Amino acid sequence: MRKFISGLIFCIVALSCGKTGLNTHGPIESGGAKPGVVTGVQVVNLPGAAILTYALPKGPDLQYVLAEYQINATTTRQAKASRYGDSIRVEGFSKAGAYEVKLYAVSRGEVKSDPVSVTVNPTTPPYRVIAATLQIHPDFGGVNITFDNAGEDKIALVVITRDHNNEYAAAEVFYTQLKNGSFSIRGYDTTSIVFGAYIKDRWGNYSDTVFAPVKPLWEVQLDKAKFRKYVLPNDQPSAWGWEMEYLWDNSYEEAGFHTLQGNPPEPHRFTFDMGVVAKLSRFKLLQRKGSPGTWEWLYKHGNPRYFTIWGMAATPNPDGSWNGWTRLSDCESIKPSGTPSGVKPTDEDVQHALGPDGKGEEYLIPLSAPAVRYIRIELHSNWSNTDFFHALEITFYGNPQ
Repeated sequence: MRKFISGLIFCIVALSCGKTGLNTHGPIESGGAKPGVVTGVQVVNLPGAAILTYALPKGPDLQYVLAEYQINATTTRQAKASRYGDSIRVEGFSKAGAYEVKLYAVSRGEVKSDPVSVTVNPTTPPYRVIAATLQIHPDFGGVNITFDNAGEDKIALVVITRDHNNEYAAAEVFYTQLKNGSFSIRGYDTTSIVFGAYIKDRWGNYSDTVFAPVKPLWEVQLDKAKFRKYVLPNDQPSAWGWEMEYLWDNSYEEAGFHTLQGNPPEPHRFTFDMGVVAKLSRFKLLQRKGSPGTWEWLYKHGNPRYFTIWGMAATPNPDGSWNGWTRLSDCESIKPSGTPSGVKPTDEDVQHALGPDGKGEEYLIPLSAPAVRYIRIELHSNWSNTDFFHALEITFYGNPQ
């Protein structure tokens, strides 16, 4: 009896599996009558795209509408739209011009209707418009590329230069939707180098390459042994034994600098002297971080989130006024995961906060900024949205004059 029951169960399972296997590849229904065609097609042309509206054919078996079209000489794309709508978007065209789009009504059994051919005339696609704004400038230790992306389209900025085989190759690729793009690559000598840049979109189209000979600017890390505290009226005093001098002692562990919580005025600010006039390129600020693996202080407590860095070449007025100070940069500390303060940082969050060399999160100083000697940092908000500042180390780079 047990053998009979076991055999019966085996047969039932085998038959069940066989039926399932028959239905896992292809449509639930197959074959059937050919659907009617879409009618009354109207076209709205857009930059690099078009929207087609239409009337659906009658019939209960209609599943979706399919558009087939070429975006360039080699690439064919498809777009699908549900039977519950009356429009379809075709996009990714490589340039402005006339393109044929074939529209099909498709049944539940994947039977296509006869095609309806429509001509669309998309205008210049965004990646070409963006490429026309590309500018290549010398930067500290490399090159800076700027562009305008008014539509905040998803693009890739590809920067190329000659490799060890003297052939052009990608030196860096930046994926972005920034409205006003500005990206730099560094690590090059101060000899003249030809750099190129082009824009690539998400459909594989790419613009012509813009080339420019560039002589990178000389950049070094400024000597922290020359840094000195420079107290002005209304600057915040230190607290908890964390003195300002610890902010440039070349120690990337506690203690650092900590201002006095709850002490007016707000926003908190503090001032120091770098000991030399320098054209600054960037700086790194290392947050209070905590224990490896736990990172209990990153992106929380007094670590700065929004702050402004000011600079001045001449000796500041001892009355603490803002006369003569230049706003160098408005800075925001970024948590890549986007989670709020107090949520444990991801590995990517930690890597961003510490930086590849452990010196901290990097902030750029615009090339247009003047050379300065005195630095004033003004805190607008920390990661706990309170009124005090703490950090472990600050490191500046640029060209001492």
